[in-house]
Amino acid sequence: MSDVEEALQEEREHLARTVKAFDRAVAELKSRSATSGIDEFANEALDQLRRERIRVYTEASGPLYFGRIDRIKGGPTYIGRHLVVDPRNRLLAINWRAPAAEPFYAATPHEPRGITLRRRLDIEDARLLGFVDEGFAVGGEDHLTDAIIADITRQRLGEMRQIIATITPEQYGTITEAPLPVLVVQGGPGTGKTAVGLHRAAWLIYANPSLRNAGVLVVGPNRTFIRYIGQVLPALGEGTVEQRDIDALVSQRHREVYEPPELAAVKGTGRMAVLLKRLLWSRLRMPAEERFVIGVERIEVEVTSGEIAELVRSARATERSFQAARSRFRTRFAELVAGRAAEQSRRPVLASVAEVVTVVRKAQAYQRLCNRVWPRVSPEQLVQSLFKNRRRLEQAGGDLLNAGELGILLGASPPSRPIDMSATDVALLDEARWLIEPELRTFGHVVIDEAQNLTPMELRMVVRRARRQSLTVLGDIAQRTTEAGLSSWDSVLRDAGVSDFATRELEISYRVPSDFLQLAATVPRIEAHVPEGVRRAPWPPVAVRTNRESLGVAAVGLARAMEARAGSVAVVTPDEWMSQVRTALAGVPFADGTDGPLSAGINLLDLRVVKGLEFDAVVVLDPPAIVAQPLSGGPGALYTALTRSTRALAIVHTGALPPGLAESPLLAHLRGSEPPAEWARLERGR
Repeated sequence: MSDVEEALQEEREHLARTVKAFDRAVAELKSRSATSGIDEFANEALDQLRRERIRVYTEASGPLYFGRIDRIKGGPTYIGRHLVVDPRNRLLAINWRAPAAEPFYAATPHEPRGITLRRRLDIEDARLLGFVDEGFAVGGEDHLTDAIIADITRQRLGEMRQIIATITPEQYGTITEAPLPVLVVQGGPGTGKTAVGLHRAAWLIYANPSLRNAGVLVVGPNRTFIRYIGQVLPALGEGTVEQRDIDALVSQRHREVYEPPELAAVKGTGRMAVLLKRLLWSRLRMPAEERFVIGVERIEVEVTSGEIAELVRSARATERSFQAARSRFRTRFAELVAGRAAEQSRRPVLASVAEVVTVVRKAQAYQRLCNRVWPRVSPEQLVQSLFKNRRRLEQAGGDLLNAGELGILLGASPPSRPIDMSATDVALLDEARWLIEPELRTFGHVVIDEAQNLTPMELRMVVRRARRQSLTVLGDIAQRTTEAGLSSWDSVLRDAGVSDFATRELEISYRVPSDFLQLAATVPRIEAHVPEGVRRAPWPPVAVRTNRESLGVAAVGLARAMEARAGSVAVVTPDEWMSQVRTALAGVPFADGTDGPLSAGINLLDLRVVKGLEFDAVVVLDPPAIVAQPLSGGPGALYTALTRSTRALAIVHTGALPPGLAESPLLAHLRGSEPPAEWARLERGR
């Protein structure tokens, strides 16, 4: 028997023992009908732990383990999803998040961390298919193994996969950073930002068990993205993490509403938070009269304006929100009047001071004066005040906004219905609610993805839901597709109220081929730090020029050829071509990714929902239209679209391509819709 055959036999025997031990453990957990705590409360706690262990064991998917490390001292350690022990309590596998698993991810030839061998195992359906070994000879070069490359190029099936078997050292270091301060993960296309963020959420829950009760929230840019990433954490056994698109942070759903970029920029700036706060508290009015009389059961109680002002000051100093402070003011005012009424009465007017307070609250003079001094304001009313009354706006925000910006606000109309709200309106409403009467759930940690397109006001929505600002921010400035988005992480985070944060940059693109990255970097006005690609595409990117009438047909023809040869395909189109492409897709099975789940075949997407997604192949329509139209997303949207593919890329256009892109030697220019001959050599990924 050869050394390889002997190693395979050894690995198969260990796998069989581990599967048997795992099955036995699950069966024992499920069969326990009673627990043996010291009392019923202990029994309940133990039973809850048992149910949680069953959930973690049964909800996670994939092989029980996927790797092995051999240390200088001691036997091998197997790395997987769960801790598995045999009947004698000997370790068969450990959880990938355990400290003992760190060398599997962090070891390099330059820093072997006490191990002599790393073995990556290919296991499917409890069957060992093979393995790849990495030695750690002193002075060796860091490299990616064939096992990682095979996983990177594996066919996409319409949703993101977990990457616990192929986490790289720099990714692992970012995943395991402390939850505080705020961590910004900046990285170009294919560097694994989203995967790092999701695995970081799982790792933090393991390392900080209290987070399971405090809650972890993942926020994405839209519902398509949330569906795309939705199975990663459950596959890791973390089914309790909430995952929402950013619009779902508020109760009202709204449709996509276009607004001029200059209006979006003004409404999105962090200065709007200050303006809203000033407008709200300016509603308080101190009366000009020196004294007021309030009748209580035929007793007249006198109160001075100075006393009212002191009650207002005390309430504001004690409570943060407008409504809580208003309630405190009204209570203290009623108690003041009730106390004086009781002092002036020669007989017990009422049975108790509390009942006197109730009588005072019903007095018309009391209610009129309270509402005059401290009126009730709804969040909707506060938002609407941003768009009217120039004098009031100038008084509240003349030092915040210039005359042009004030004019933009006054020239706009506030939404009359929730369905008519734009993304910036949603953020303003959320801020108004926070100022007036916050009723929102907070979480122990929040992960926000594709954050480069968020305005400071939108980011504030997320920040206020993270307790102690325990937050992971993921994004790539080069992929910004809106002028209202950030220009630097520092500026937008500080506008959003975050002062303490650390930044980590992922610089290696594992999924997007280097030639696609270099091609995308030629897009005009993209000043991107292009990440380093680890491989070239199986075939070169191509550009197909056609006429306007045939653009949809050409795009669909290329998509069908790509589906047959590569796997999942995204057809990415500006809005103006959407109708023609839908017509060309008649009779062709496809998934409408603009409002539904993605598929392993052809997917139709617009430029708003394609961000953050990955496909085996991508067809991008009409780059000049994308660059020229702010509504389409501009240069950032084209850069994003060109970097969504892991294997094949095609451009379909009718006119001249943007400078740089047209002149790139990486791009093969074709006519018609026939796929190039090189594509015949491409084989579908496993």
